[in-house]
Amino acid sequence: MAERENPGDAKEADAERSSDDIRRDIAEGEESISQTVAQIGEFIEEKLNWREYVKDSPYLAIGAAAGLGYLASRMFITRTTPMERVMGAVAREVRGSLDGVLAGAAGPGLIRMTLQDIATKAAASWIKKAVSTDAAGGGDGPQPRTDRDSTISPEVDTSTNI
Repeated sequence: MAERENPGDAKEADAERSSDDIRRDIAEGEESISQTVAQIGEFIEEKLNWREYVKDSPYLAIGAAAGLGYLASRMFITRTTPMERVMGAVAREVRGSLDGVLAGAAGPGLIRMTLQDIATKAAASWIKKAVSTDAAGGGDGPQPRTDRDSTISPEVDTSTNI
């Protein structure tokens, strides 16, 4: 409160401080800041040391590693679509049927193999088109039961979509 009453006294006290006192205060401040930074560095290093976590709880570390490995493996697996599986099966069957043709692929066998290749591509295209139109149109899927144990009466038209 005395400082508020006499603001000139505070200025005089600052002016009376020597430059050595000011330098000493700055050096003490630097040392204090250096110690604080060193303590923060040690704290961060201690918290980021994964070996201590593994040493403290090895089962949790193994579980976390297994979980992360599983998630990483699932991210990089490509899944085949049903169409790709069907086309793969067709391709395997065609390759299996062409084993004898591939052995005699020179000369006239080459023409035969080319024609079979064209036929195979046409069949695969036809299958692909048929599957895609069935999927788009809903196809002839299973129909509801209308026999004696059914709750749907045979007189109800179940073919119309709402």
